[in-house]
Amino acid sequence: MKALITTLITLVFLFTAPAFAKGPGGAGKGVQNRERVREHVKTRSRVMEGEAGDKVEKIKKRKREQAKERIKEAKEAKEEKQEMVKEKTKKAKKGLEKQREKKSEQVQKELGKGSEKGQEARETRKKWWKFFEKGE
Repeated sequence: MKALITTLITLVFLFTAPAFAKGPGGAGKGVQNRERVREHVKTRSRVMEGEAGDKVEKIKKRKREQAKERIKEAKEAKEEKQEMVKEKTKKAKKGLEKQREKKSEQVQKELGKGSEKGQEARETRKKWWKFFEKGE
């Protein structure tokens, strides 16, 4: 029984000891690093307020203008593509309309052939391309 208790106690110390150990050498220095970064940013902003700041502002302004130009060019290109697509669809629609007109004007070759019932049926039947058209 004593052996069991002693082994349990040693195991507990064995697993909990690393939790109480000191951290790595750089532990706790994160705050100091953040402070250094803040100081660096402050000094950098002071420098930028002077002559260097004017140059930086000019560069930023030029980059903004270039970005605006690129956006404008992209919009124009997109509009041109849309216009081209519209023109192509108009041409395609015109071609389909011409084709439909030609088909409707065509005379059926087999009208005079076959029985009287068959001839009547052919005269009255609707053409397949007119079947899907609206209002006709």
